[in-house]
Amino acid sequence: MSPAAHAPGWEWFYIGLYFFFAGVSAGAYFIGSLAEFFGGGRHRGISRTAFYIAFPTLLLTPPLLVGDLGQPLRFWHLLFHARSGFPYINLSSPMSVGSWALVLYGAMAFLSFLDNLVVEGKIEFAPFAKAYSLVPRKVYAAVGSVAGFFIAGYTGVLLNVTSRPLWALTDPLVGALFVVSAGSTGAAAIYLVMKWRQIHPAPELEEFERFDRIVKVIEIALVVAIVVAAGKYAGVLFRGTYAVMFWVGAVLLGTLVPLASNLYAHRRGHHLRSEPAAGLMAYLVLLGGLLLRISLLQAGQL
Repeated sequence: MSPAAHAPGWEWFYIGLYFFFAGVSAGAYFIGSLAEFFGGGRHRGISRTAFYIAFPTLLLTPPLLVGDLGQPLRFWHLLFHARSGFPYINLSSPMSVGSWALVLYGAMAFLSFLDNLVVEGKIEFAPFAKAYSLVPRKVYAAVGSVAGFFIAGYTGVLLNVTSRPLWALTDPLVGALFVVSAGSTGAAAIYLVMKWRQIHPAPELEEFERFDRIVKVIEIALVVAIVVAAGKYAGVLFRGTYAVMFWVGAVLLGTLVPLASNLYAHRRGHHLRSEPAAGLMAYLVLLGGLLLRISLLQAGQL
């Protein structure tokens, strides 16, 4: 194996979880932004819940990213580099670009989270409310959703820019799969938190069921495309522990079973699944999203 083909040595605990939490956060924020843009106030339960999820979930990612570096005190080098004693913005690598996107997205997610707290009367912060209202909420949502969309796909593209065959040959399919999976896991997280907050408006949940069907079909199509594009190098996904994670965990339990449950309820004329069934499927989607990232990350390094 040539030096250029050496595996980057990413650990599943740090990078796999980083990919997962970043995806859930970005997916939830993106869905919340769509509800803000096109809901006309009818889907405020979705947007509020999404923004409550996005920022706290994102807070889990910096420690994971810093921990993977092995030298936490040098994390700032991802954002800046020094020339002649002066710091300059570092955009020299995909990791650096992604770190800046994370900062921008984090700022928007924080503002939307804080706005939720103020609007719902959980905290009083008049100066913030006055300053925040100077810009329409949809502007924050637009900037944050674009940055979040980038974060969700960037985690997959980060794999594709390496010279590992499984990742390199599937460019840009892994990035696309991670984006779609982010939407799927974000929707699952929103559903579970809405249930916990006892928000059960049927029209909003029907939208979720329809969204879930579309996303799952796209996920399946992308998985097939990745296997075909990888050719003989897809063999690492058909043997060993990571094959079980990928096919049983991510594809079967995380995608096919929830899709089958959704279609079964829909064809029987029930627009909504029972709460226990829908809740179980949401947990399976989250588990599948995590195993998808771990299996693709680790199998690609074999």
